[in-house]
Amino acid sequence: MSLMYRNLHIVFHNGIVMLSGDGNYHLWKKQMLCLMKAHDMCGLVDDTKSTMDTLLVEKYDSLLQGWIFGSVSEDILRIVVNEDSAQDVWKKLKSCFDSSKQDSAPTKVGKKLEIKAGTEYVVEKVQQHIMNGKWDTLCHFLTIYPNGMTVKINNDGNTVLHIAVGIGRNDAVKKILSLYQFDNDWTQIKNWDGSTVLHIAAIVGNTYAAELLVKKFEKLLHTLDNKGQTPLDKAYENMHLDTIAFLLEAIEKNKKSDEVDGSSQPPAAAAADHVAGTKSSLLPPVERGVDLLANAISAKQYDFASKLIIRNPEYAVYNDNVLMAIARTFPSGLNYGERFVYPRLDNASKMTINGSKWLFNKLLIIASTAKECIQKIFCRRNEFKEFVAHGVLLILCVPIAMIYCICASILFVVLMIYFPFSTLYYLSWMFVARAVPAIKNIEIKKNEYVEAKKILELVCEKIISGRPDSGHEIYTAPILEAACQDAYEVVDEILRRWPEAIRCEDKNGYDIIQLATIHRSERVYNLIYVMGERKSIYGTVVDFSKNNMLHLAARLAPSNKLKRRRGAALQLQRELQWRQEVQQVILPVNVTKENIFMETPDMIFTREHENLVKEGEQWMKTVAESSSITAALITTIVFAAAITVPGGNNEDGAPVFLKDSAFTVFAISDAISLFSSATSLLVFLSILTARFAEEDFMVSLPRRLLIGLCTLLLSTTAMMVAFSATLFLVFTRRKMWVIGPICGLALVPIGFFFVLQFPLILDLFRSTYISKFGKNNQKNSKLNPNLRFFFSK
Repeated sequence: MSLMYRNLHIVFHNGIVMLSGDGNYHLWKKQMLCLMKAHDMCGLVDDTKSTMDTLLVEKYDSLLQGWIFGSVSEDILRIVVNEDSAQDVWKKLKSCFDSSKQDSAPTKVGKKLEIKAGTEYVVEKVQQHIMNGKWDTLCHFLTIYPNGMTVKINNDGNTVLHIAVGIGRNDAVKKILSLYQFDNDWTQIKNWDGSTVLHIAAIVGNTYAAELLVKKFEKLLHTLDNKGQTPLDKAYENMHLDTIAFLLEAIEKNKKSDEVDGSSQPPAAAAADHVAGTKSSLLPPVERGVDLLANAISAKQYDFASKLIIRNPEYAVYNDNVLMAIARTFPSGLNYGERFVYPRLDNASKMTINGSKWLFNKLLIIASTAKECIQKIFCRRNEFKEFVAHGVLLILCVPIAMIYCICASILFVVLMIYFPFSTLYYLSWMFVARAVPAIKNIEIKKNEYVEAKKILELVCEKIISGRPDSGHEIYTAPILEAACQDAYEVVDEILRRWPEAIRCEDKNGYDIIQLATIHRSERVYNLIYVMGERKSIYGTVVDFSKNNMLHLAARLAPSNKLKRRRGAALQLQRELQWRQEVQQVILPVNVTKENIFMETPDMIFTREHENLVKEGEQWMKTVAESSSITAALITTIVFAAAITVPGGNNEDGAPVFLKDSAFTVFAISDAISLFSSATSLLVFLSILTARFAEEDFMVSLPRRLLIGLCTLLLSTTAMMVAFSATLFLVFTRRKMWVIGPICGLALVPIGFFFVLQFPLILDLFRSTYISKFGKNNQKNSKLNPNLRFFFSK
């Protein structure tokens, strides 16, 4: 026995083949037979009788069982651990893994054999791997136990693929589908609700998994659950737009392929069409379709929304939900800076064509004037005065025509050069937009704005064609909502199609101009300048609390509108500008008129903006203090540099590099930096000592801050130029190639300052000197000017 245990020790430490499945069963069996033959133990596993006594047989049987248990994997050990003898263990392993008639025959490559393990064991292992998040190990386990792919592993009757699809483990879904090689498809594998894996994908919105499933099992598209619903119906219920779009496209392709093949419609598909009960079996009922369309518009999936409207126009005209969704989520488009850099190839083409037409039309006018003068000169009926007048006019036409031809030629050449450059800029923009996220976002915003306008026009057209008599009921709530959201395009489109919408009022009696004032919608408010005499109505109009327009403007703006301004000071400035603008509309007597609460507009403004004034004061002081420290440091540095000039002075007291051009650059830039930094410091000190009254935030304080930041930027730039000139004079020994690295390094701090502070400078300038109110801000209005008489009623 000691020799036997010693041999066992040698065997297991020299390494053996561990049984892990049908792939290496014959190798494992061969080595185990060798061990048993060496120790006369083969009779323990076959049917031959052993010559050993009973006690020795039991000991050898236990020893052989230990050998077998130590040479198999843990998963296989669970299958045979409860067997009574080594012979039972041997037969169990043979029945599980030896599918060939000859023991020595190897398993065919690529053929997967199912381990007939107990269902409880498979469920336990699958649940364990899922709970631990070991999906790669689970997929390897399923290669050994393929029946684990279809077994139900939880109380809902879900399989491992149901769970993988539900939690979005698409990598595992892909692997499991590649492992599945049974004859039956997944249309018969459902949970207790009757949901297939495609139903689960539709419920959770896993579009990628749906694509994998449909690619492998197209019949899943028409499979019904216990409620008689298809995966498309489930996607409609949960409003997963991407999944809906894919399923619609997949079903249409499937139907087209069936028509080409001449095959009949599957029974499940026919049942699904019967359940749908709509004009198009693929589209949901009207109520759900309206919600679907509104969700698509809110998610800015305008392409999908337009397809829905075209396929079933009733969705757009059933109620006002669709138009309300457009009004609430209409994109604002590009801001001023984005519009400035965005390429406009169509505008370049129009400018070139229109400019050329204008030039040639002017030349034709001059030519026709000269021709008319010549005809009148040679007309005998003309008197002497008319003869002289036309002669002088003809003489003047010649130099005017020559000068104009020269100017026109120059302008034409400029236009011809501008067009190819604009085309090149457009192509460069489209190339850069693929790689630079900031440029890509501008392109996305532009496309969203264009597509939203198309959807708006399409919906309004369907309303007019679908409900010509009662369509105005759909416009009422959306135009009021658009006025609150400053969706000017929506307001303009509705007014163009139904001018009476100008009289629409909400439950508080406010029309679109009053709502625009309350919600600070500048673009909608500017409609007041195209209303003709109706503008005078707002000079005396009051609400149920006797609040006039100035009372409404005195209220604090909504927080989402305040956040559009940088800093509390600019937010308060915008509020003051609104008050000033509305004050020009109302009658002077109403400026100090009280409402039913005995409050004047000024009293309301002071009460509502008390905290904003304090925040604006704190913001101004913080910016001024930090900037004044920087200005003081720059002043100190450049003043010291002016006294101790680079290179020192000669015996006469003149600078050594006086005649050097680089020294001239140093002197000029140092002087500019000193004067501008001193100016900046004084301006910031004036901000710190200001009284910070409400009226000061209108122009005075923002203008001071703008001057201080501009002079600080100038002083910083000049200081870096002076420092670069000093480096070139003293340390480079006039080596010209050093200028490049010096200039590059000098641009780094200037660039950082410019990037960080220029947006604030731009906001200060635009907010203080560029007004958003007035008729000039209505250039793109579609409102018919001939309808102004209507507004005057």
